[in-house]
Amino acid sequence: MTDEQTGDGERFSAGLDAAVQSPGEDRYGFTHVAKQLAHAIEGLGRDGSAVIGIEGAWGSGKTSLLNLLRFELEAGLPERTFVLSVSPWLDGGSMSPVESLLLPVAAIIAEEEKRALSAPALKRLKRKKTLTDTACKVLRYSQSTARHLGPVAEMAALVPGMPNASGALKAYSDAEFLTNRKTTAELRAEIGEKITDLDLSFIVVMDDLDRLEPAQAVEIVRLVKSVADFPRFRYVLSYDKAVLAHAIQTGLGVTDGAAYLQKIVQISISLPRPEAFSLRREFISGVTDLYQDVNGHGPEQDLLGDLTRVTDVYGGALSTPREVKLVLNILRFRYGGVRDYVYLPDLCLLQLIRISNAGLYDWIEQYLTERAVVESRDGSVGDEEKTELKTKLIEHLSHFPPSTARKPFYLNGWVPGILGSNVENMTLFSPIGDQERAEMTAGKRLGSGAYWRYYFSFSSPQNVLPPAFFDDLFRQAEDPTRQGAMSELLLGRINSNNVSSRTWFEHILSQLSPAMVAAQSAAACEGLVRFFFNYGDTVIQRFQQLNVWFAAYDLNIDGVVDRLIQRMCEVNRAATITFLQDICVEGTAWSWIAMYVRHLMWQNGLVGDRPASMDDRVLLNEELGAVLPRLAERLNQDEILTLLLETNDLLSYLYAWRDIDNVERVRTWAEEVIQTDEGLVQLLLRLRGRGISSATGRYLSLDLSGLSEFLGDEEVIEQRLARIEAGGQYPEVITEIRTSQAHARF
Repeated sequence: MTDEQTGDGERFSAGLDAAVQSPGEDRYGFTHVAKQLAHAIEGLGRDGSAVIGIEGAWGSGKTSLLNLLRFELEAGLPERTFVLSVSPWLDGGSMSPVESLLLPVAAIIAEEEKRALSAPALKRLKRKKTLTDTACKVLRYSQSTARHLGPVAEMAALVPGMPNASGALKAYSDAEFLTNRKTTAELRAEIGEKITDLDLSFIVVMDDLDRLEPAQAVEIVRLVKSVADFPRFRYVLSYDKAVLAHAIQTGLGVTDGAAYLQKIVQISISLPRPEAFSLRREFISGVTDLYQDVNGHGPEQDLLGDLTRVTDVYGGALSTPREVKLVLNILRFRYGGVRDYVYLPDLCLLQLIRISNAGLYDWIEQYLTERAVVESRDGSVGDEEKTELKTKLIEHLSHFPPSTARKPFYLNGWVPGILGSNVENMTLFSPIGDQERAEMTAGKRLGSGAYWRYYFSFSSPQNVLPPAFFDDLFRQAEDPTRQGAMSELLLGRINSNNVSSRTWFEHILSQLSPAMVAAQSAAACEGLVRFFFNYGDTVIQRFQQLNVWFAAYDLNIDGVVDRLIQRMCEVNRAATITFLQDICVEGTAWSWIAMYVRHLMWQNGLVGDRPASMDDRVLLNEELGAVLPRLAERLNQDEILTLLLETNDLLSYLYAWRDIDNVERVRTWAEEVIQTDEGLVQLLLRLRGRGISSATGRYLSLDLSGLSEFLGDEEVIEQRLARIEAGGQYPEVITEIRTSQAHARF
């Protein structure tokens, strides 16, 4: 990960979980703490011995402080004072802690003793390829206390600067072992005296003790308490007190690990927790740097404002520098790959919650998954499931510290559909307006149905089409030379999306919202209107092939076309009216056109009893009146009349024809059709209406009284049906008709 130094702007590279290595990297004021601690350790004197414990929670910056402490100690070390770093957690099982500490001590003692030797003595020592006397004692002591099974010669080979002449070393060590059988107490006393005689002093820094297994933790305690209890040794131990105490309690079987630890550590220092504003400041700084690195320029003020709001509300739960770094590491890993599909403050929101309240993060993903199904109308969420989701949300919010983060109102600013100022009156899955929905999609927000999935994975939601699809769709609609390809594309989408019960065509219609249409050119809207006026009948036919019970109103094509025409009128109303007059007589989907124009007549109150408000009407009465005569003339042409029995929804079409022209025209056509018995029964089959019952499910009904305006007297039609039935003609058709009549009576 790349961070930026706050002092001089110098950039440096750190690992994903790297600690601070130098004062220039310090962002939380640990340098000052390290300086004061170094002065305190020096104040103990070179002759003193002590065990100092630096206590802090995981991720609070203990390793960073130790690194800075070493930096300060080494900058002003007195002569013959040595800082030794022991990392038992990193050494693993390859070397015991005793060896990790005492082998470097042996090397230092050997070097100091060599300086006191005469030239002939030093020459003899080199010729024998062995260590000085005290260094060998340290190795024997290490071998004994570490329960090392290998010979001293093998350990000597590990001492820095000692050549691995195994034969000579083995012979020497065997001889020494036979002639010098001293107890460990005697060896420790002699080593301590020699350290004092040589005027040596050691500062031993041990990090990550809280990462050790119980057995390893016990060995470290044993090392500090007794094995390496030499004069002039000052220990600085770093650990999480609760974790290390539990490890000691488990490893030693004592009842109180913390009390036992107090016997070892004479001076304990709690690592100061960084102030909350410092953690938030560093988080915002890191995110700003990330945005600059990925995008090549700094973030805009609006984005910075949203980032600040996210951090103020949900960054307050950050408690350690490591948590800040964890969030920044996740963002750096993910943001570059999805930057074109996410809004960075929303991504920050999720990752902050993921670190501080993992349960809420999982809840948000589950909620948005369910909400996507509701928004796309692929399904619904039951009351029981809503109640369970609400209960879990209340529980997760309670895990935040007392702050605004606990209130669902603030979460609704990023996760839509959550209403209520407090948990008592909170509701989920509340609908949002088309404008808000469009703004979320345009901003690639977490609440967008097109983009939300990118925030949890590297892929888009499977049940929605990406915004790029719609951008290309409108480009094709705008270009007359590409409108044919656009029509093929749209018709080809009348198929299963293999994700939900809806087709991609239905999804496309659902996305053509007022906000999306309002952003398009008049030419693009005209291209889409042409599609429906030319292929509306084909669309309905294909849906009926998928589902025989399909009805045109299930698609709400009328609403989409309304929006497209309204957008065209905003740009050039006169040209739009002329276009409609022409397309109504030129469009090949004559049946759909008739029913759409009837829909416009209902809007204006020219027919029916439910006129729309003036703001919702597409055309003025006089504009619609200019369209009707030419369309009525077209509907009476023989080329259409001969095809009426093949119409998708003949009953709806006849009502539209009646309203556009007059009932006499329709009756004349119907009377001609029913002159023959075959014509009568075929027409009756096609004039059946659709219904649904909780008892029987879907059904077709036939109400002759309601059709009398087209067919004439009901009794006459009934007498003809009785005669046909008595004569045994068209038995299967008659059975269907009688069944449909029975449904009409209930």
